[in-house]
Amino acid sequence: MERSHIALARRHYAECVPAIFAHRGARRVAPENTEAAFQMAVELGADGIELDVRLTVDGVAVIHHDAALVDGSILCDLPFRDLPDSVPSLRAALDACGSVIVNIELKHSPNEPNYDTNFDIVQRVIDELDVRNDDPSRWLISSFDLATVNEFLRLRPEVPTAILTIGEPKTGLAHTIQHGHSAWHPWWEDLNDELVSMAHDHGVAVHAWTCNEPEQIASLLELGVDGVITDVPDIALAVRDQNGQN
Repeated sequence: MERSHIALARRHYAECVPAIFAHRGARRVAPENTEAAFQMAVELGADGIELDVRLTVDGVAVIHHDAALVDGSILCDLPFRDLPDSVPSLRAALDACGSVIVNIELKHSPNEPNYDTNFDIVQRVIDELDVRNDDPSRWLISSFDLATVNEFLRLRPEVPTAILTIGEPKTGLAHTIQHGHSAWHPWWEDLNDELVSMAHDHGVAVHAWTCNEPEQIASLLELGVDGVITDVPDIALAVRDQNGQN
């Protein structure tokens, strides 16, 4: 029997498997990780949105991929009030995502300037999700840092979690299974039939990132992945429809 949180996650997007996630929103038609990009992804029909979370020096969860802003300022050294208007809070970002699935990537690892062993980023995200009246399966928390995503799972086991990997896919999948995470998010070129089958045998969903070419997206769908994270959700949706997979 599937673990309860995995079953919950699968139930939420069962009608749109394989799910199409807009990577940092619809970043080809609007600035990435902005409210406009998230709103556009919803308009394009994406099943889910992937976004990146960091903390400001005053503990506000905000959306930004890189540790530094375009002017070179380190985001975690700045208070929220000093950030550009283009950097939304997590609250504003989730509002812009409408009702779709949201994959929240925690940008927190030992090589990042904001890394802390108290995992403050985990608690700040939990604080935001706790005030929302949403089914826990609407959220999907991911990170490249195993300790970070393990901490989130420990504190909120009802919320689906995923490990992000690039390279050494067998190790990444093994960690996902061993630690009881709902999903595995490998770099798309690391996947093959054997790995997808192994993940599914253990009740783990597979969401491949970041794939943009129609032929490659089609190949992933043929492998049986549960989701594709892409910069071009409209194209991925068209490929899925052409393959009769929704």
